[in-house]
Amino acid sequence: MTGDNRGVGIRILVLIGAAALAAPFAFSQTGFPLESLQIKGNEAIPVQRIVSATGLKIGASVDRPEFNAARDRLLATGAFESVGFDYKPSAKNTGFDAVFTVVETAPLLSYRFEELPASDAALREALRKQEPVFVDAIPPTPQVMNRYSSFLAGFLGKGIKVIGSVNADTGEPMIVFRPMGDRLNISEINFTGNVVLPTQELWKIINAVAVGVPYSEPLFRQMLDNSVRAAYEERGRIRVAFTKIETTKSTDNEGVDVAVTIVEGEPYKLGDVNFKGVAASQVSGLNKLGNWTKDQVVDFRAIDDGLSRIRKSFREEGYLHVDTKVARDIHDADHTVNLTVTVEPGPRFSMGKLTIKGLDIFSEPTIRQIWKMNEGVPYKESYADSFLTRIKSEDLFDNLGKTDMHADVNEKTHVVDVTLTFLSPKAAAAAEKKP
Repeated sequence: MTGDNRGVGIRILVLIGAAALAAPFAFSQTGFPLESLQIKGNEAIPVQRIVSATGLKIGASVDRPEFNAARDRLLATGAFESVGFDYKPSAKNTGFDAVFTVVETAPLLSYRFEELPASDAALREALRKQEPVFVDAIPPTPQVMNRYSSFLAGFLGKGIKVIGSVNADTGEPMIVFRPMGDRLNISEINFTGNVVLPTQELWKIINAVAVGVPYSEPLFRQMLDNSVRAAYEERGRIRVAFTKIETTKSTDNEGVDVAVTIVEGEPYKLGDVNFKGVAASQVSGLNKLGNWTKDQVVDFRAIDDGLSRIRKSFREEGYLHVDTKVARDIHDADHTVNLTVTVEPGPRFSMGKLTIKGLDIFSEPTIRQIWKMNEGVPYKESYADSFLTRIKSEDLFDNLGKTDMHADVNEKTHVVDVTLTFLSPKAAAAAEKKP
């Protein structure tokens, strides 16, 4: 090779080396370091858990096979409906930048345990240690619930088979893990610790709603709160607690007997009642409607009755969707409870068009003359029914049969159109025969 040729050869080698340094990906298929990893599309599952579940490590050598395997690991968790990825050379061409885009499986439901021979805390801790993605909520897919059921069965041992299923017996849907097999029905309920309410009265209250129902502790506690607790709160025992619930297999049938320990607590007196959401000028009238007595043992059934009267008074002024919410401020030191009643009136509705059916041209004007709720005034909820009762009681029409009222409530315009129907006995009988 001549000197000139050697110079050309050297220049070619230098160019090739420079190109190799500038674009290493063009000359190697053995993988390069992972320099960054982003997660997109997640909503409920934290990024850190998804990154951990991929199995990828920053700095480790990766290429398409490693990314494919990471995608498969994410799909195997059951947390995602789909997983995609993209990777490209980093800005410095010294490694890969990768992005995983996920679509989460929805919805995620909380879970609880039932009749399993371990504490709730122990079971949750064991699941958290083995679970790469989820925390305390999982999707109700067979893949995930079967995985959890299998782990719980292995953790508990003793040949226990665990099954998971979606249950909404306490209102909100949630996943329940319990021993395989049907729940036992409640056969008998017994109480200890009760003095204020005798056992016979407690039986009368709870048996009507609980006996014969498949047993689960959350559902049974809900029954206690809705029935027995309400009975105690009528007597001011607002701190009543059901401190222990135990179950045993019934000796009389295939059901389960439930034993409830009650701590009744002390009676509490009514303190101050304050109102929110209303004008100060209305408070005195609302207190009269409530008819509550300060410094007397509080009766929450009487409180509810008073709130019902207050809501009715608002509906008579056109506030058809009025609502009331009560917040308790409990003072354990002196056994008193203050109440804050928040009134939410909602939109005010007015009287719209009055339509009268079933009367002749001579009788209809008489009815319109007697009707006093004119178009545009606040709609009074009870007026139409009271009006028809008055018409019948005063015998204004001979041979009058059935009367009926229909209110057409327009939620957009807040106008109520009323239709009054008057039928003779013969027409009423014919109408009832129609399917």
